[in-house]
Amino acid sequence: MTGLPLNRRDMMLTGAAFLASASPALAGGSPLKVSGKLRIAVIGGGFGGAAAARAARAAFPNATITLLTDQAKFWMCPGSNSVIAGYADLSSVEVGYDVIRAHDIEVALDPAVGIDAGKRVVTTESGRKIGYDKLILSPGVALNYGPIEGISLDTADRVPHAWKAGPQTDLLRRQLQAMPDGGLFVMTMPPAPYRCPPAPAERACLVADFLKKHKPGARLLILDAKDEFPFQDLFSEAWDALYPDIIEYRSIAEDGVVREVDPETLTAFTDFEEIRADVLNVIPPQTAGKIAIDARAADETGWCPVDIRTFASTLLPDVYVIGDAAFADPLPKAGSTAASQARVVIAAIAAELAGEPAPVPSWIANCYSLAAPDYGVRLGATYIFEDNHVVRDTTNFSELGASMDERKADAEFTEAWLQQIKHEIWG
Repeated sequence: MTGLPLNRRDMMLTGAAFLASASPALAGGSPLKVSGKLRIAVIGGGFGGAAAARAARAAFPNATITLLTDQAKFWMCPGSNSVIAGYADLSSVEVGYDVIRAHDIEVALDPAVGIDAGKRVVTTESGRKIGYDKLILSPGVALNYGPIEGISLDTADRVPHAWKAGPQTDLLRRQLQAMPDGGLFVMTMPPAPYRCPPAPAERACLVADFLKKHKPGARLLILDAKDEFPFQDLFSEAWDALYPDIIEYRSIAEDGVVREVDPETLTAFTDFEEIRADVLNVIPPQTAGKIAIDARAADETGWCPVDIRTFASTLLPDVYVIGDAAFADPLPKAGSTAASQARVVIAAIAAELAGEPAPVPSWIANCYSLAAPDYGVRLGATYIFEDNHVVRDTTNFSELGASMDERKADAEFTEAWLQQIKHEIWG
């Protein structure tokens, strides 16, 4: 990608810049030495949890750090839509924890099932009791099947969500490949808030690209439970340019809300229509991960309220909530944002232990999406804390009407960014 304008070349460095900002030691400062044995427990091994564990080790070399996860390897949601469309293997979004373990961090395949915030103890599935001084909770999202009659965790093998990457990603890929020519792929867009705001539109693009190339006459119907979706102008431009006869979009005002599903016949029921699909991809509404709900770190909204300066829970002492589970508007629920929040938490803990006020936080929210393998869009932004509010400071959004050369360069950059952030967090 030689010849990129300077501002875009600079954006290619955000993976490395993110980790430097997430880890005080790597940013050139001196690690904080603490007396005794500081105990930090981290729940969740995704972008937020893994970044928090590594940042904690860099800041607190003498601490005992335990990372609890429910799976031996993690599949990243960024990049998973390319897997569904058959342009990448599942292994391309798979990461492990060997490098994290090499930093003297205990990674336990023993998910947390309970939190006693009063006693500062986490109980795991195996019955282990883990004491902590500080707990970083990064459990991601839970899928809320309740509002849509007929689907549940038990029907996900027929009506996949593929909103937690891994086996579901591969299942939806196989269903897409098995579609008949002239068939109908129906997908839903959930109500806000949800994990990775532009991801449903990216999925629609890449599914449509597959249909265009491999399934003559096939169509994609998008049923959206909202009036509009993030970056709709950019994605609509791509749909009009690339898939005008394939994609049909219906908002909530156009009968886009799915009320019921028949998983046996793959029929979606809206207020006024029954739609029979060949592939039915329902992305349910979402809440904070189950452990956050069970521990009462979430409020009636289903999300976890936090002090935005530190990401300390406003409901549980010595608990910090980051990533998708946190209610932290206007910060998007995205992987790079979760990693950026991890840096804020560790800096706040370090300041507290040093008897100093928490530093003024800032965040990076980089997101890159594909409308086709050679058509990318930039969705990057930075945020600052100003006048007791989070405000967007800078943006690096693609522009409407950009040339195809620029779209192709952004598609190449999308893969470069994905590999960079994967390496910086998991090694």
